[in-house]
Amino acid sequence: MHPVVKGAIALTGISAVGYFIGPPREMATTNAAVSAARSAAPKLIEMPCDKRELPEGAACIPLVDPNSALEPDDPDAQLERRSRGDAIEIIPRRPDRPSDPLTLRFPLEPPRILHGFDDVMANTRSESPATIELGAERGDPVHALTLDGQQGKTRVVAMGRLVGNTIVTAHVLLDDGARPRTYLLVHGKLDGFGPDVKVGAELADGDVLGFVGDSGRPGVVSLYLEVRRVREETDLEKLDLPHLVDAAASVAVDARNVLPAAE
Repeated sequence: MHPVVKGAIALTGISAVGYFIGPPREMATTNAAVSAARSAAPKLIEMPCDKRELPEGAACIPLVDPNSALEPDDPDAQLERRSRGDAIEIIPRRPDRPSDPLTLRFPLEPPRILHGFDDVMANTRSESPATIELGAERGDPVHALTLDGQQGKTRVVAMGRLVGNTIVTAHVLLDDGARPRTYLLVHGKLDGFGPDVKVGAELADGDVLGFVGDSGRPGVVSLYLEVRRVREETDLEKLDLPHLVDAAASVAVDARNVLPAAE
């Protein structure tokens, strides 16, 4: 037989033997490890939940639509939508209250309104739509106010850093002559506090609360002012400064509802 033919027959025989013997030890070990890993891998369980739901045990919990507004907690409040799409709870101006803010008295006299009231819906910043910004000179005194229908003196309930240097005062009013409700006045961006002002102090109308500055917004000297009504279940004594103005504790109010008339 020709030598070439003999060589071909020999190679064929060796291949056949290798086929029946099986792959090398290393290859067999690798294949076994892969098979074991596949069998040990956790199986995905498909839940019958929609895209806007999360599985919770055997139930599907719907996610909150970010574009939907919650119902207001305060019966006198309504939800205002800002241009950014946020829904903010606010008690609007009552029909019996003046629409012209210049007929009212502010912690700064004379008031120079830079922002607030009828332009609140054009505001694209992060503050409440009830925010008022009053122009002034650095160091101008900020005075305590006695609000329209207020019972007793103005009380300082919080001081510290919130909107720059901030003082929050509490005022008890008779809403529609029916029951007492507590309102808050938030005075922010102060350059400093009055010498006798401290938490718990009672102030008369006209007492100096602090002085105008630009704390919290350097370069823009003005007074930040906001009015909020405390929710009935809220205990002011248990809340720190940030939580006083949280929506869970108080709701923004159009300041024209409570500011006293100008003299």
